[in-house]
Amino acid sequence: MTTPSIATGVLGLTATALISAIAPAYAQVCEPLEVVGGEGTEVTKTVSPPGALFIDDNWNTDFAVTTSYAYFLVNFLPESGESYDIDVHLKYPDDSIDSAYSVSNGIFPEGDSETIRVESRRNSNPYQVNLRVGGLNAEGNTYTASINGCR
Repeated sequence: MTTPSIATGVLGLTATALISAIAPAYAQVCEPLEVVGGEGTEVTKTVSPPGALFIDDNWNTDFAVTTSYAYFLVNFLPESGESYDIDVHLKYPDDSIDSAYSVSNGIFPEGDSETIRVESRRNSNPYQVNLRVGGLNAEGNTYTASINGCR
């Protein structure tokens, strides 16, 4: 039976310390995006009835993208109700829009945070991320949302 030497133990600890020191350098950096036309980086809303001819709904929230990101994390926390329609659109400077995520009557349990990852086009950066939360079954439901840009 062999017993590990002190040198082996020290070498193992040194390797672990080195890996721990290097790992953060490769970690993704994520930053919260600001709400357009609002204050701060998150929004709490109660879903309004659907819009009509001259009546707006409150289903859309835009978040400003001020630098280049590889992907975005949409953080969605239903505070009441469970059924929501959720769409995420990326708006580009050439006036084009990508539908990055869409679900109708999705079940999001109250109090359970959901993170939705969406990616932008290669070689093009959106200037806004639009989060649309609504639906007939969601009317009166309350949620909190934020978006992080990651690189």
